[in-house]
Amino acid sequence: MRRFTAIVATLIVMTAWTSTALAQDASTPAPDATPSPIGTSGLVLLTEDQVPNGLVIIMDGDRTLDDVVANFTDPTSAKAQFEEWGWRRNVVRGFNVPDGTSLDLLEIDGFYISVHEFDDSSSAMDALDFTFATHIAGTEVEEIDTEPNGDYSRTLYGEVSYGQEVTFYVQRGELMIRFSASSPEGDPREEAEAVLRLMLESQTSGS
Repeated sequence: MRRFTAIVATLIVMTAWTSTALAQDASTPAPDATPSPIGTSGLVLLTEDQVPNGLVIIMDGDRTLDDVVANFTDPTSAKAQFEEWGWRRNVVRGFNVPDGTSLDLLEIDGFYISVHEFDDSSSAMDALDFTFATHIAGTEVEEIDTEPNGDYSRTLYGEVSYGQEVTFYVQRGELMIRFSASSPEGDPREEAEAVLRLMLESQTSGS
């Protein structure tokens, strides 16, 4: 939990989010908590038995649009843009190593999932590019080539203060998904993408 506070601060801030906002707007659920399906395709966020390394849920909840845009350079303009795209909701969930335990430094020790729902697929795609540009600005991470995910996707990877981080941005239908994973000294890309696809396949089977 202590280390994840630092991870969230860098994962989420980037100029668009803050760990403080998430701490205020996300409640810690029971270990088996599962949110309602999101969007028409019925996406359901991952649960503890679907992520590796014994990671547990340490963040779970909804954010308002004001929470989402609070740390954009121009929150008013960003909010107007999201409203134009027909933003409906944002659901977040985070996983980290349980207190009192430790992992091999090559293992993934944290996941962060954020799902936005919009009026339609075109809006979700536009929102992905807009959010992606905000994320990459002023950071050392770079866009990398990966296998396509969902209807449209882009991926960031690089070294951050707590290790190596990969972030997949995926648009599927009216949903825009951010899926981040980090490892202190390992490369999280392959395993993280497999976990992402598990979640996306659950979406497909539930539609």
